[in-house]
Amino acid sequence: ISAGAIACCRGQAGVALSMDLQKTQSGETLHIALDGALDIYAVGDLATQLRPVLTQNHRVELDLRGVEELDGAGLQLLMALKGGSAAAGCKLVFSAHSSAVIHALELCRLLPYFGDPVLLSSEGKP
Repeated sequence: ISAGAIACCRGQAGVALSMDLQKTQSGETLHIALDGALDIYAVGDLATQLRPVLTQNHRVELDLRGVEELDGAGLQLLMALKGGSAAAGCKLVFSAHSSAVIHALELCRLLPYFGDPVLLSSEGKP
């Protein structure tokens, strides 16, 4: 595989792309907004950042409105976080699902697995 092919797949100059996190505390709930691609290139770093958060908080809301892409690795991370949060004594809620997230969850028939409410606009779109 050429260096150019790796750079094409991983972003400019071969640097792995990462997802931006915005954290805010509101009462007992820690709100975390994700922005970017939730894909194989971002999940390692994101898992490292989010797993400790689940053990340090009783309630975490993950805002997914900024998720532009979601691949199989991203879905696996969401599933692992949801399962791991319960074991850590943390209630993890996914909110403001982007259209990319809803599409992936519907395609894989995972909406019931997560059990979080998904709100649609008046046009039937997220």
